[in-house]
Amino acid sequence: MTTQTANNSLREVSDFLKTLDRVAITTHVGADGDAIGASAALLRLMRRLGAEAVFCHAEPVPEYLKWLLPDEALTEIPAGHDLLVVDTSRADRTGVPIPDSGARLNLDHHEDNPFYAGLNLVDARAAASAEVVSRLYRELGVGFDKEAAQAIYVGVKTDTGGFNFRNISPTAHELVADLLRAGVVPAEVSERINRRGSLEQLRIVGVSLANAVRYGEVLISTVDNDDYARTGAGELDSKEAIDQLRTVEGIDMVAHLREVPQGTKGSLRSETIDVGEIARTFGGGGHKLAAGYTTASRPAEAKEELLGVLRDVVDLGEAR
Repeated sequence: MTTQTANNSLREVSDFLKTLDRVAITTHVGADGDAIGASAALLRLMRRLGAEAVFCHAEPVPEYLKWLLPDEALTEIPAGHDLLVVDTSRADRTGVPIPDSGARLNLDHHEDNPFYAGLNLVDARAAASAEVVSRLYRELGVGFDKEAAQAIYVGVKTDTGGFNFRNISPTAHELVADLLRAGVVPAEVSERINRRGSLEQLRIVGVSLANAVRYGEVLISTVDNDDYARTGAGELDSKEAIDQLRTVEGIDMVAHLREVPQGTKGSLRSETIDVGEIARTFGGGGHKLAAGYTTASRPAEAKEELLGVLRDVVDLGEAR
């Protein structure tokens, strides 16, 4: 399939979606609230358009997000289904492999997305990929039912840090008002996504915080297999620590490095530093102020590698 090097218009993508009969939707590995929220909303939109639509993801869907999907995720793309990829900045990070025929649609809001599908709808100014999906509803004249509204709301809420990050906009707040009119109850959504943790998750988050070391304006936490064994938790549980790390006064950047079978996954956050560029030095990517990567090194070594890059970027001071 021939891919494009630029964005398509909302009208072009909307017209294209109306021609599809069977679609498989996927998102990025390590799926988060926007990944699943945007996917669920697009899934429901395609069904409203009369298409047979399924969600495909080889990894387990995080427990706190399963309720957004109308069906269990499939681990492979069914034969004869066109692949639509949501919230995924690179083709090598999809939840199921892209077939030889290619992805038919790449819908995203990451600024480093290279437009890898047959059609591409990418807006880096959008607060979340779920916001981009909401525009398709409006362009196609499809109203939000409560389930779709909840999925879009979760995407926007989680990708803006509960409406606290700098990527929030008046447009996003106006969208949220429409979602509330469609039946979303913020307290109910908060209960479902924030109060579904486990004791093991609480323990690994505590270990993540205890392992944090400050280097000047940077805070780095590492979690390894020994930490998982002591707490009974896993890598996905430890991801919840990143927002707590951001609360330390005087810190311009936080990094959470956690062991995975491939080596180490790193999550980077900042209010001033281009962490997307830092992530790309390790083969990763993401947003300017929120990004991630995977390295073959174990966490302790990965931390030293990261510090080596950061020495030319930020004042590291002395470790404490």
